[in-house]
Amino acid sequence: MKVFLTEVIMYGKTYAGPNIIAENMDTAAIAAEQNGLELVGELDTIVVDSSGNSHYTELSLEETIH
Repeated sequence: MKVFLTEVIMYGKTYAGPNIIAENMDTAAIAAEQNGLELVGELDTIVVDSSGNSHYTELSLEETIH
């Protein structure tokens, strides 16, 4: 299973949405659409720096690493 990131637009602003756990991006896209979410990409890595802040990288829908 993979973790897919979503966004949701509320009150004219974009917020991080819930994660979707699915076998592949096609299945995640269907789940996102059914729940009114925008599929952002696949979670790739979470990095915690020396100050304790965490940052993640994702594989976008175009499969480009951000």
